[in-house]
Amino acid sequence: MKRTLFVILLIVTSFVANSKNDPNFKPVVDTLNSLFVEVIQARTDAQKETLNNEITETLNKFLHTAGSFDHAIDTVKNLSCLKSSDNALRIYTWNLCYTDGSFKYFGFVQQKAGGKINVYGLQDRRNKNNIDTNKALEYYTTSEWFGCIYYECITTSWNSRTYYTLIGWDGANNLINRKIIEVLAFTKRGIPVFEKKMFKADRVISSRLIFEYADRATMLLRYNDKHKMIIIDHLSPAEDRFKDMYQYYGPDMSYDALEFKGGRWLLESNIDPEIAINYQKNPIVNRIKRHGASHDF
Repeated sequence: MKRTLFVILLIVTSFVANSKNDPNFKPVVDTLNSLFVEVIQARTDAQKETLNNEITETLNKFLHTAGSFDHAIDTVKNLSCLKSSDNALRIYTWNLCYTDGSFKYFGFVQQKAGGKINVYGLQDRRNKNNIDTNKALEYYTTSEWFGCIYYECITTSWNSRTYYTLIGWDGANNLINRKIIEVLAFTKRGIPVFEKKMFKADRVISSRLIFEYADRATMLLRYNDKHKMIIIDHLSPAEDRFKDMYQYYGPDMSYDALEFKGGRWLLESNIDPEIAINYQKNPIVNRIKRHGASHDF
């Protein structure tokens, strides 16, 4: 059964005053976690959406406040908070679970640049009941975002430009889950964009990779820092007659990988299983799982 994810209510009205007395903002985190209990009791979509509007507004205020970039609120339940290894980017994502089992996603990008902190909203433009994954390949701006909960951020560089490769999970519907890999970068004007032509697989070049598989299955999609590659569970249908019916897809015990070469992620098929599974897992992923964002990473 789909693991239900609930939206987080973020009320930070008193945090500015508290921040002067408590640099760790512990009272704010405690408040958020206690309010989360109230949010999961919301019974209607209308109630959830009303609460989520307040979430978006209050989190936006928090992120625009001095000191918020250096203060981790990653102990807030059901909120994914990632920080890039170059200490220049934070990404916050969460979701709203509707009563029909579908999801909508929300997020912010917080960037440190030239002594300033810039904040950008992520807007999931998909119809929650009719998602066209082919259309998603054309999403390049933060106002056209293929919503998901990000659980890994990989920092790479090429030709003096920094790229942030993001790996995320999407609950999709009652039949399938999705995992997404895409690359965020900043233009010369400092505008965040999802980069085009970043992935090359079987001679096909695309802006992002989207994997669909059975709701009851678990797909490995993690960065292997030891070998500098993204490990991918190869997905296949349970039987040949179920080809392209992704509710029957799952791992087939073989592995593929992506390596960053020449400014792109290049796909390598059928890599050594020992390389795929023999590495230290990212503790951030495990923390996000413990805090309830999803157990499907």
